[in-house]
Amino acid sequence: MATVKSVRRGSGVYHYLVQTYRWEGALRKKQVYLGTTIPKDLDAYRARLEEEVWGETWFKQFDRIGEAYRKRLRSVPPSIIEKERDSFVLEFTYDTNRIEGSSLTLDETRNLLTRGISPNSKPVQEVIEARKHAALVRRLMVRPDPLDFPHVLWWHKELFGETKPDIAGQIRDFEVRIGNSRYIPPPPLEVRPMLIELLRRTNRNRGKMHPVLQAGLFHLQFENIHPFGDGNGRVGRLAMNVLLAREGFPMLNVLYTRRSAYYRALEQASVRGISRPFLHWFFLRYSRDNRFYLRR
Repeated sequence: MATVKSVRRGSGVYHYLVQTYRWEGALRKKQVYLGTTIPKDLDAYRARLEEEVWGETWFKQFDRIGEAYRKRLRSVPPSIIEKERDSFVLEFTYDTNRIEGSSLTLDETRNLLTRGISPNSKPVQEVIEARKHAALVRRLMVRPDPLDFPHVLWWHKELFGETKPDIAGQIRDFEVRIGNSRYIPPPPLEVRPMLIELLRRTNRNRGKMHPVLQAGLFHLQFENIHPFGDGNGRVGRLAMNVLLAREGFPMLNVLYTRRSAYYRALEQASVRGISRPFLHWFFLRYSRDNRFYLRR
């Protein structure tokens, strides 16, 4: 976090906001002049300075990833692209459902999606939700829907219409708790206006905010609102990827095996009311998962 540095020159004292950070093995520093008095809205200055640092580090890297990804879509044979998409759909479907308690293994999910073989010993509900998720994400990878209120409700209904018909596609009108979390989501009366405002703000900021930053922020804020009785994680991760796909960036799969760090980042950001802990995790995860494009 940026700190205030005060410098005395003659009879005057001048204040600077200084952020020191490490990037590509080198220690770097960026600062902004605050004036002769420290402003009251210091947190706003900190946020702007940090985003400037991100612009010179993470965002430049993400732009290279996006450029290499779009070039690959244009230059690689369609059959190879389709095979890679199928792989992502399989892994994303397995991980996102497993995070939420599904007992389907990766092999069982693969047999279900590629060969139509349902595991005999697993709940029918899990099988249906895996099929529904795979079909929806495959379509959204190729043709992302607009991110608006009707589509978010429709995604939820599409995923859970057969398995949770009493809540599918409906904003919750009851209190909810997030398991093993100290964060308490907003009360029912606040949910609908908060979600609508989040969606409107996200669309207003399109082109004004880096797509990877926007995707990470949206996911965090969506999970904080927790608009549905169940399925918030799956819909939130789906919406996050729609934001990436519509701007020509590769989607991100949150691995089940790395769920602890994911939960911890969400918890810290939600409880403290600041986005930085989650965004730091999100940027690092996105960078590591897309090293293939950086090598190009």
